[in-house]
Amino acid sequence: MGSIEYGVLTFPLVFVLLSLAVMPLIAPKFWQKWENTAFAVISVISILSLYSIMPEANHILKETLIDDYLPFIIMLFTLYILSHGIHIQIRAASHTETTIIFLACSSLFSSLIGTTGASMLFLRPFLEINKDRQYKSHLIIFFIFLVSNIGGLLTPLGDPPLLLGYLHGIDFFWEIKHLFGYWFIYLAICLGILYVIDKIVLKKEALEHHLRERKFSLEITGWTNVTLILVTVIVLAIEINIYIKDIILLLFCGISLYASRTKSAKIDFAPFGEVARTFLVIFIVIAPVLFILNTNSDEIHKYIIDMSNGTDGSKIYFWLCSLASSFLDNAPSYLLFFNMAGGNPQELMYVYPNVLSAISVSSVVMGAMTYIGNAPNMMVKSIATKKGIKMPSFIGYMLWSCVVILPISYVVSYIIAMGK
Repeated sequence: MGSIEYGVLTFPLVFVLLSLAVMPLIAPKFWQKWENTAFAVISVISILSLYSIMPEANHILKETLIDDYLPFIIMLFTLYILSHGIHIQIRAASHTETTIIFLACSSLFSSLIGTTGASMLFLRPFLEINKDRQYKSHLIIFFIFLVSNIGGLLTPLGDPPLLLGYLHGIDFFWEIKHLFGYWFIYLAICLGILYVIDKIVLKKEALEHHLRERKFSLEITGWTNVTLILVTVIVLAIEINIYIKDIILLLFCGISLYASRTKSAKIDFAPFGEVARTFLVIFIVIAPVLFILNTNSDEIHKYIIDMSNGTDGSKIYFWLCSLASSFLDNAPSYLLFFNMAGGNPQELMYVYPNVLSAISVSSVVMGAMTYIGNAPNMMVKSIATKKGIKMPSFIGYMLWSCVVILPISYVVSYIIAMGK
């Protein structure tokens, strides 16, 4: 296969990723109107190109769409449904200590119900706790850092990149065994920085108004869904056929919908429909690229090792994947570098665990670098803005992430490379 064929097969993926990253910023109204049409056309082009160039087309599409996309989207759908059935009401005084405890707990829950589910579940009570605050933008920024991104680092349920790794053979408990220390480093340093900033801001606010003291109360409804989420973790952790798991997860969705059928608040399926369509297109256009990377993975990995002076190349993988995850979708970024590193789960887990750690941490955490790095980021910003909170611009947010996330990531990448 020559360079022209490679270019034809990779063009649809480049087009889709750049469109997702750039078009909502430069032409939001135009893109909202024509997004589905553009993606439908590029998907057809990708499939026709694949069939015209590769004799393995049937096998590649079957493996990507049936073996990868279908269980992936079913798991996301399950977490979406189950998290929507849980409702939290919290009354508490708006102090720095309250904020720190809330974000630490919410970050932990992100690994159980996913960063998107946790963001939607915990944002409204977080805003309610801090509704009397004058300065709130820094609170939402750290919410995005910790709940919408970093919190998803501990299990495959936490973030789509790790879910894709699980579907490609990574053990369910691999992340919590190998990534817990990195999660704790990010969490502890971010919370420490927030503690100092919020104490300073509160002193400034205290000059102008007195924060209303509220007696602490916590009310949680939807315990059926809480139980189903815990059982979902068990189902995903045990060794059974993936299609049987899919059936069980869909059954859980049915139970959840039946249990909540009398509630007036209906689930809005539109956001999930958009996610499902977007990922379908991504899986279609990424299929030939993954096949190319798998076919040439030995040469690519050897080149990266040579570039890293004979080490395993984990630091290079970390920063390449970080760059992709910061400005493109972090799920395809994970898949690309996972396959670039060979795509063999056993080899990555036991021979090159530092490489897998680098790809996993960077794809999840570095989605926090921009508003477009991870889907929940923009949703949280949108909700906060509608509540009257003045959020920083795209560049303004990046200044925050460069000051907070980037230095921590430099330290973490060094620790990963050292194999600690």
